[in-house]
Amino acid sequence: MATACRRGESTRLTYRDREGTTSTRRVDPYRLIYTGRRWYLLAYDLTRQDWRTFRTDRVIDATATGQATALPEPPDPAQMVSTGIALMPYPVRVTIRLAVPADEARRLVPPTVGVHQPDGDDATIIDIGGPDADGLARYLLSLGRPLQILHPEEVRQAFLTRTRQLLKDNQ
Repeated sequence: MATACRRGESTRLTYRDREGTTSTRRVDPYRLIYTGRRWYLLAYDLTRQDWRTFRTDRVIDATATGQATALPEPPDPAQMVSTGIALMPYPVRVTIRLAVPADEARRLVPPTVGVHQPDGDDATIIDIGGPDADGLARYLLSLGRPLQILHPEEVRQAFLTRTRQLLKDNQ
C-alpha cells in the first residue's frame, strides 16, 4: 500500500468492513496515516467516486494494477481519518462549543473522540459521536469545562436531566 501511494498506482483491494463483509474495491491510494493505534489508508474509491479511509488491518489483499492514479483534490488526510474514527461508527452525534483554545480542547477531547474546529482564540467547536444521548451527556459532564451544546436537542435534554439530578443529589 505504501508503494502504491508513493508510485501513484491504482490498486485493487480486498477489504473486510467492521461488520465482517468482504468486498473488492478499485482505489487510487493517496496516503497512509498512523493514529497511534492503527494505520489507515486514505484512497479515492473509483467505484463510489468518493474519498474513503480503510483500516489497513482489514485489508485482505492489495494488488497494484499498473495504472497511474488520477486523484481529484484530496481532503486533509488527518481530518478524514479523525472524522471516520470519531463519528462514523456512532448513531448519535453532538456538536458542542467548548470554552477553551483548540490545543487544550484536543487534550480534553482527543482527535480519536472528536473532530475539532477552532472558534476564535478561546473556544473550539467539536463534533463527537456516541452510542446514545445519555452516554454523550455523561461524557460531556466528565469534561468539567464550560460548554454549549449546539445540537441536537436530545443530547441537550439528556445533559440537563443529568445536571439536574447531580444538583438534586447534592442538596
